Amino acid sequence: MALKKSTAGKKAAPVRKPKVAVTTKAPAAKPASRKASEPKVAGGKKRSATTATKDRTHSTVAARPAANSVGMKLVPIPAGTFLMGSSKTEKGRGTDEGQVRVRIHRPFLISRTVVTAAQWKAVMKSEPWKGQRCVVAADDAPAVYVDWHDAVAFCLKLTAHERAGGWLEKGEHYRLPTEAEWEYACRAGTKTPWSFGSDPRKLEAHAWYYGNTGDRKEAYAHRVGLKKPNPWGLCDMHGNVYEWCSDWYKPTLAGGDDPQGPASGVLKVLRGGGWGYDPARCRSADRNKNDPSFSDFSGGFRVVLAAE
Repeated sequence: MALKKSTAGKKAAPVRKPKVAVTTKAPAAKPASRKASEPKVAGGKKRSATTATKDRTHSTVAARPAANSVGMKLVPIPAGTFLMGSSKTEKGRGTDEGQVRVRIHRPFLISRTVVTAAQWKAVMKSEPWKGQRCVVAADDAPAVYVDWHDAVAFCLKLTAHERAGGWLEKGEHYRLPTEAEWEYACRAGTKTPWSFGSDPRKLEAHAWYYGNTGDRKEAYAHRVGLKKPNPWGLCDMHGNVYEWCSDWYKPTLAGGDDPQGPASGVLKVLRGGGWGYDPARCRSADRNKNDPSFSDFSGGFRVVLAAE
């Protein structure tokens, strides 16, 4: 996907490419659907005025629809503080992972999985991955061959669509997660290299990575939600596809209150590792970056639903 982190005095080198590059078909999964004119909370009830008021003030993020207009499940993430980055003793860490303390002031909602092919098609009416290599043909496979600009465009279109259909409260909108929000959601309150602990041998149960894709001749992003979720119920935060964040990349992490990253830059941040990468690149703190116009078979994104 993107370049490996460079070491002192050396240029960044391309990551190891998968051994097999094939287009594989898989059974298509039916995307969830609901009429946009009938927003409902979990349990099938329409949103009450009380619920709407809570949503607007963000005093809670729990009383939300079970899925949005394109079948995307949204998971509530509480406000809180955490140490972003990795300790100096963490194996596989990069020089750009120096720890900083971060406070997330507001709870937010983030998609349970990366945006799927079905969700992308419903919003964008296109298939950028069609005919490309290393792609599995399934509606619940990640939407890949999507660059940063495409991901932002998806968020804007989905916001416009749901505002028109009455799904969103005033000021609510979809966007990419900040790098801080992404790591906070990935860690889910943990401090270990992965959200499940410190043993890389357990990665098999939680992620698609080189050890269970390329080595098994399954060189493609796998259907979402097949591995164990993290403690907050998010799937595929480790491995499967790298995920675009909103931030410009800088070698030092931005700490403090709700950090947004640099005001400008050249490269955009990607997080999470991918199916063609080793366990170290799938750690919670791992950072990657690439040109915002770059896209390939190992990059996707998930979205945040936030208020202005």
